[in-house]
Amino acid sequence: MILSPRSRRPLVLAVTMGVFFIILLHRSQPDAGFPRIFYPEQAPLGSQGSLTVPKPAGFDDEPSPQLVEYWTAVLDAVMKAEPQIKAIKLTQPSPDAEDMDPNVQKSKDIDIGDRIEHVDMSASDRAMLKSTHAQMVKSAKQLGPSIPYTKNSKGIVMTAGGKYVGNAILSLTMLRRTGSKLPVQLFIDGADNSTRALCEGILLDLGVECRSMDAMFGTTPHMPELKKFQYKVFSLLFSSFDDVLFLDADCYPLYNPDHMFDVDPYKSYGLVTWPDLWISTVSPTYYEIAGVSNPPTVQARRTSESGVFMIKRSTHAEDLLLATYYNFYGPERYYRLFSQGGHGEGDKETFLHAAIALDKPYWDVHTTLGFLGRWLNGSFEGVGMKQADPVKDFNLWKAQDGDHAVEGPDSPRAPFMFIHFNNLKIDVQNSLNEVMDKVLRANGTGDATPLWGDESTLNKQTGYNIEKVMWEEVIRLTCTQTVQEGCDRLIPWYQKMFLKSKKTFKG
Repeated sequence: MILSPRSRRPLVLAVTMGVFFIILLHRSQPDAGFPRIFYPEQAPLGSQGSLTVPKPAGFDDEPSPQLVEYWTAVLDAVMKAEPQIKAIKLTQPSPDAEDMDPNVQKSKDIDIGDRIEHVDMSASDRAMLKSTHAQMVKSAKQLGPSIPYTKNSKGIVMTAGGKYVGNAILSLTMLRRTGSKLPVQLFIDGADNSTRALCEGILLDLGVECRSMDAMFGTTPHMPELKKFQYKVFSLLFSSFDDVLFLDADCYPLYNPDHMFDVDPYKSYGLVTWPDLWISTVSPTYYEIAGVSNPPTVQARRTSESGVFMIKRSTHAEDLLLATYYNFYGPERYYRLFSQGGHGEGDKETFLHAAIALDKPYWDVHTTLGFLGRWLNGSFEGVGMKQADPVKDFNLWKAQDGDHAVEGPDSPRAPFMFIHFNNLKIDVQNSLNEVMDKVLRANGTGDATPLWGDESTLNKQTGYNIEKVMWEEVIRLTCTQTVQEGCDRLIPWYQKMFLKSKKTFKG
């Protein structure tokens, strides 16, 4: 039988990918020169060692009566403390650039001790916020000690809306490649049958327990509908772990994070947060409402980045409940107080400021974030950020802890440990064409380049080419079982970028 050119195309692609994966599999063996990404004490490539695999039936199980009872009490306290005010108004839609940009602040050498105030609020609304905040603090102190958790348990918590499960699969695959054996609870809202199949298949193999947000919220039908950025805190509230490393669905570690629970700063503080790029724009009104008599100066720290943080639920239960309150009434209220329309307005400041309001200990990582991306045709094209190793950051800064919002030329920097791939979503369950449209953008000479640019320093630090490994996993997850759209563009580009193939590829 003679095939037409059009009908031959899928066959040729399948054969090409079959040969490619035979080569990739061979290169993945330790004796084949594959760049190993594990430290000596970690599991060999592809081995999960003593990884605990959860039961697949857990996703549709009814929540435990104890958790439902606790959640009902928390929701009741939160709703009784509702601030009966209209949306908070600002005198301008967002802070000025110089009020947010640490580089502008540093270069202008101006006094940044005074916080900006763009909140326009009546005296009666201020009184209402003060009263309801105090009411919730009282409830948090009453309910905190009884938060349900499994004693001596630790693990990773992640949230993903149904459409972001493909992002989570890639991040969790990268997590397991580091040798991490921590159990994972993935909280999903809006799950369908295909999501359930993933939970009972690839996610189960990765040692991930899927949990349904809808099942929990279904126990309290009187609860108002949530909006963006509000779900994260509820996954922490509903988790059974005591010690939690939270990761966004597009965030993963560069090497094994399992030890971080056993050493400082987490061991001493129980709450660890990481910085965002911007100078803090928290309104003075918030500190007045929360009764914080000695608020941190603007120089003290940057805004938080909530894509990764650590929390011990048993010792920080009170501030977790207060953070729940902040997020519940976040849009148009507390988010406005925390960011005043600044970049990334959302849940990012709620966790640390709940701790500040209750005078709880915390360590905010001092090493500033790094950018992930490439220079392309005269401009920087960012795809994500790099966050520091908290243990090494603590060891660098503990003897000189102080203001660190504006980085000085001699400021110590810990090596990076986490990648937050937040500006380019890679869904390994769907077409890669949109991703590849961005990846294959050529430079001024018409050449394609690695998406992360030159990360030789980071690769040297970690001992492997991180971007190369990520794309290997994307190819394995996306182009093996069922070939998704875009694989015919990804594989030749990958070969040219990382295997130094001279073959041309489809742009």
